[in-house]
Amino acid sequence: MRLVPLPVFAAAALFSAGLVTYSFANTDVTQASRDVTFSDLSMQDGSSDNSICVERYGDGYTVSPSKEAPKRTYISDKGHTVTLVDRSEIMGQGIFAEHDRFMMTFPGNGEEEIEVTQFVTGLIGGDSYSGVFTDGTCTGKVSVGPWIMP
Repeated sequence: MRLVPLPVFAAAALFSAGLVTYSFANTDVTQASRDVTFSDLSMQDGSSDNSICVERYGDGYTVSPSKEAPKRTYISDKGHTVTLVDRSEIMGQGIFAEHDRFMMTFPGNGEEEIEVTQFVTGLIGGDSYSGVFTDGTCTGKVSVGPWIMP
């Protein structure tokens, strides 16, 4: 049986804050982490000042499953909280595509939650994925690397 990666955002990813979960046989990923990088950050409305996007996402962060929160919640090394709300996926011919929705809190913004949506693709059995995201204000590209075991 081949293990299949199941991205989860990433996210935030952002999706965000991506965040990909995997089916690991006999492996505990509760201590694992993964790097999430962002590029081409821009304002969804086309305005040129994308400082809010840079403040929210920067060039990326490292996420790990939260020990204190529900199963589908991740925390970043910079203070983001990312909770998977919904996921749908398509797999075929060695490729997966996925749509994820997350609720995120950002460092310095207290408990205000922002909904983030991402669309990502990758190779079945691969350890990373990439795609695009939006939070209704900011858009950009997201890349999520493999799980890093402690």
